[in-house]
Amino acid sequence: MSEYTEVEQPFLQQLAGLGWTVIDQGAGVPQDAAPSLRGHFREWLLPGVFDSAVRAINRTGNGQAWLTDRQLDDLKSQLLRQPNRTLLEANEAVQALLFKAQVEVNEVTGESDPVVRLIDFHNPENNQFHAINQFRIDTPGCVRGFIIPDIVLFVNGIPLAVVECKKGSETCANPMQEAFVQLQRYMRKQADTELAGLKEGEPRLFHSSLLLIRSSGTHADYGTLTSGEEHFYAWKTLHPQDDAGLQGMNAQQQLIAGLLDRHTLLQILRTSAVFMDTDGGPRIKVMCRYQQFRAAHKIAQRLRTGATAMERSGVVWHTQGSGKSLTMVFLARMLRASTDLNDYKIILVNERTDLEDQLGNTATLIGGRVGHFRAILSTIN
Repeated sequence: MSEYTEVEQPFLQQLAGLGWTVIDQGAGVPQDAAPSLRGHFREWLLPGVFDSAVRAINRTGNGQAWLTDRQLDDLKSQLLRQPNRTLLEANEAVQALLFKAQVEVNEVTGESDPVVRLIDFHNPENNQFHAINQFRIDTPGCVRGFIIPDIVLFVNGIPLAVVECKKGSETCANPMQEAFVQLQRYMRKQADTELAGLKEGEPRLFHSSLLLIRSSGTHADYGTLTSGEEHFYAWKTLHPQDDAGLQGMNAQQQLIAGLLDRHTLLQILRTSAVFMDTDGGPRIKVMCRYQQFRAAHKIAQRLRTGATAMERSGVVWHTQGSGKSLTMVFLARMLRASTDLNDYKIILVNERTDLEDQLGNTATLIGGRVGHFRAILSTIN
């Protein structure tokens, strides 16, 4: 049994069952770029898919598609060209474009600087989802002539996730650790090759990346492009579906069914992945853990469906160090991104002055205006 039959194929087959369009190129080295929907192996965006998908989701009030071929080319250039930026800087810039891109004019209506949706977050079914295995990218000038990520996941032709599959064997004693190292090499972040002056990988593939996934068939976890190996986590919920469906699933199946559900993936991209500075450390990209997503989503649903103040209220219990502040940020971003709860005012309260700056800094990740005030409570004995 091979890595392809035991890890990649089951991964792809489960994605197909979730509505993804799967392109299975087998286990060999691809020799033709056309089956992977590209003109050549240097491309990491799927240009034809991008053009058709983005044109289709941008229409006038009477349903007329208005983006021109020239404007679609300009939008692709905005994604592709990230000069003099680090990988993280490029990723942050591209993520902002996924939320708000613009062109000069709507030539049908005459509107200046109209906003273009690269992804339809409110109607996930309007987007095109592709999973392509053995996604070869040529890397001239590098120590190896090409890289072949095992699976790349695309939304509207834009790569949002890279999956590295490994199978334990006599030559692969720790498949998950080896998958992590391989992902670092693909991003050109492996220290030993850099010190030796050897270039490897293609960072541009990760400019639009939401997450990285590693899997050994039975085990699977995810992280972001700045996650250390200790910050890759399993996904253990099917929420908003019933978690009873988890019974009998292994970790790979749970991650695919829960995290890679098309609606869930787009909601996480839109609301639950942020860039933040660390105390004395580098800037990082943080994505929700499954507990944070489930808690924030349940609160939003309670606000949405509760008929009384009591039904709209509740308590979420957290342990120390579980990311309480970020859970609140993800909830606030869910409210801001919704069409029915975006006018809610959000008040963050803490009982310790030493947490005030920390909470205030975290709150800026919500976006928009954040006000501060301090209430002084007196106790009368």
